[in-house]
Amino acid sequence: MVTIRDVAKAANVSISTVSRVLNYDPSLNVPEATKKRVFETVEKMGYSKKEIKMKNNYSRNRVGIVQWYTNEKELNDPFYHSIRVGVESTLHNNNIEIVRSFKDDEDYFTKLDGLDGLICIGKFSKTEIAEFRKITDKIIFIDMFMEKIYVNTIVMDVQNALKDAIEYLISLGHRRIGFLGGIEFTTDGLRYRDQRKNFFEKYCSSYNIEYLKYIREDQFTSQSGYEMMKSILSLPKLPTAIFCANDPIAFGALSAISEAGLSVPDDISIIGFNNDPTSAYANPPLTTINVPSEKMGEFSAQFLSMFLKQKKIYPMMSMVPCELIIRQSCSKPKQTNNWI
Repeated sequence: MVTIRDVAKAANVSISTVSRVLNYDPSLNVPEATKKRVFETVEKMGYSKKEIKMKNNYSRNRVGIVQWYTNEKELNDPFYHSIRVGVESTLHNNNIEIVRSFKDDEDYFTKLDGLDGLICIGKFSKTEIAEFRKITDKIIFIDMFMEKIYVNTIVMDVQNALKDAIEYLISLGHRRIGFLGGIEFTTDGLRYRDQRKNFFEKYCSSYNIEYLKYIREDQFTSQSGYEMMKSILSLPKLPTAIFCANDPIAFGALSAISEAGLSVPDDISIIGFNNDPTSAYANPPLTTINVPSEKMGEFSAQFLSMFLKQKKIYPMMSMVPCELIIRQSCSKPKQTNNWI
């Protein structure tokens, strides 16, 4: 059986250093290279941390990251993946142990038992929220807008993002604007009402924009964007601009417009949402709304790190600003009878 003395000898450090590294002693002052060497030696020699005799009182908080997507779906979604990256990097820097739970995990809920805190990414049902609150009151939800604040949430400022987008299109002269969005449901089958559509309709109505016949909703994918855009292109009178609820939808819309022999932005202007890494390399480069998704993850982990030290938590909603990124997919509407 490999002992802690064996690990210390192989790593060329003291037994005390090995013990303190493996227990994440916050007062330990050794180079990161030394810590890395200890962990690599432990893995190579097959030493189990469970064999450590806990002769100290070092405690390490354990926090669960609950992703409402499956592992596979998250890999194809830059927005939710970057949120989790932000969460994990900050928790790691704070020496907090991470327990990941994806929607398709067989032990989705059971692996969360006994955790000190939870960070829940996405949209969850009231039943799920109630179950999470039974585990701990140290919870933060990311990207889930709630009209009544009874848990901690971090959301994006969708209202001002949509206001900026619509006012920008109006400043270019657009008066017929379409909306391509996605439909999402919580696990109890209730539809989650997208704030992007809410505020799109609000500002189009307030500025007397023609939009009702140009609204389409399906999935947040490029394929759906393509199909929804084809549906709009079949209309006798086309919109001069399209707002897309995320960048993948916008990419699909760009393909449908090009396939129809039309041009972006000469014939139809396009605005996306999220500012995915590939949006700057679309053809043409996509005007979009930047959402600081990784920062949302970082902020949530920072807040939770503070909550873990408090006895009582008062719920709050934090809102991060979004920024309109102007590129080449928008211009003044075409001055012909077919569009104006």
